[in-house]
This record gives sequence, structure tokens and C-alpha cells, in this order.
Amino acid sequence: GTINLGHVRLPEGVEITNVVTIDLSIGKKTTGGETGTINLGLYGSACPASVQQMLDFCTKGILTSSKLMLEEGYGVISAPVKLTEGGGITMLYPNKRLDFGIASQSVSYAKMKRLNKAGEDFVPQTRPTSKEVDVISKEPVVRKHDVAGLLSIPSNGIGYGGSGLDSDDEAYGSSFQITAAAVPGMDNEKRRVIGQVMDEESMAVLARVASLPTKKGLKGVIPGQNAGPPLLRVTVNDISVKSVASAAAASE
Repeated sequence: GTINLGHVRLPEGVEITNVVTIDLSIGKKTTGGETGTINLGLYGSACPASVQQMLDFCTKGILTSSKLMLEEGYGVISAPVKLTEGGGITMLYPNKRLDFGIASQSVSYAKMKRLNKAGEDFVPQTRPTSKEVDVISKEPVVRKHDVAGLLSIPSNGIGYGGSGLDSDDEAYGSSFQITAAAVPGMDNEKRRVIGQVMDEESMAVLARVASLPTKKGLKGVIPGQNAGPPLLRVTVNDISVKSVASAAAASE
């Protein structure tokens, strides 16, 4: 069956290999907050390493430290960094782009473990290794940031967003972005589109979230810009991933 892609056309020769479904909540559940779902189709054949990293981030998490650190008894504690654990919209450029990530790994870990804070022994995941960056940074640019509904990562992949001066704890604060309009400036930032919103319902949720008011007057926010974290917290509740049988395989 053909996939309904909302209004976002698929670039010539690019296939959707996986669909990631992100369930969001807007505001506090206790005060009757809203929920919404965004379906993203990923270009796994065109950008396999970038897409695999995105899938890891959405499922098992990204692990850059030794696996031993995840076990008790090593004097340090750590956890893979994943979008379902403390992830959400960290920055909103109203009606332009949504920035998703984990604002602080230690805060997310503490929440997950129901602690007041992560403690002295917590070690956040560092950015991915140069070996991984090497592969991701060489993947092709298959389209420009010329329409709403595009999934975009930094040129060196997830973990390399933000100012580059962020601590390890905040390294995944700007993990990926979704456009809410054409944003040519994102091409100049050498970002790479690795997927797109899949349907009209998702586009409606994207438009709703993109129009939320933002917190103003924060440090690091460019004066005169109305970008900032959303006033109502937008969190990732759940993510599911499914593979799409390729059209070519289906017709054989």
C-alpha cells in the first residue's frame, strides 16, 4: 500500500525504511494536559548510520561509556541516554522549528530512579566517538530544509547539537529538530534531513506544538528572538518503531 505522507513529498530515489511514532504530552497530565502523536518516516537506505543512531536514541539509548559502568559495584553509575527517559522539546523556535533532546542526563536519571538527585557517582554519556562521527558526517544530503515536517540532525549526528560548549550532561540537549516551516538557515548550519513527518494528523500536532508560547528572558537566548523552552512542558511519553517493507521488495 502507498504511504500517505501528508503534504511532504518524498525526494526522488529516497525510501522510508522505518516509522518512529512519538507520543507527546503537552502540559501536566494532572491539570488535564493534551497529548499528540507525531509519526516520522526515516530515510534508512539513504542515511543508514544516521538513521540507526536515531533508532538507538529512540529505543535502547545511546551508550558511549563502558557497559561495565551500567553494572553495580564499579563506584560509578550511568545509563544510556534515550529519548523516552526525560526527553522532550528543549527549545522552541515558534512556528519555525522544534528542538528535541534530554536537557540534563543527571536530572533524567534521578527522575527515572525516583531520587532527589543523581548523586556524585553519576557519569553522563559523552558525545559519540569520532569513529561514529566519521561515518555519519559523510552521509549524503538528500534534501534541503525547505518545507515543514522534516527531521533534521546536526552534521556530526546526535550529541553534536547545541553550542558545542555544553557539558557532557547537556550534550544531548539538542539531539534532533523538526521543521515547522521552510528554514533555509538550517542548510547553512550543515544540518542533515534524515526523515519526515508521515501524515496530516502528525502535521496538525506539529503545528499545534510549534505555536505554543515560550519562556522568555533566558540566558543564552538570542535577544530579540522569541525562541525558548515551551511555557508548557512538552515531554515524550512513549515511542514505538516499526520497519517498512520496501516497495521494491514488495513488487518482486
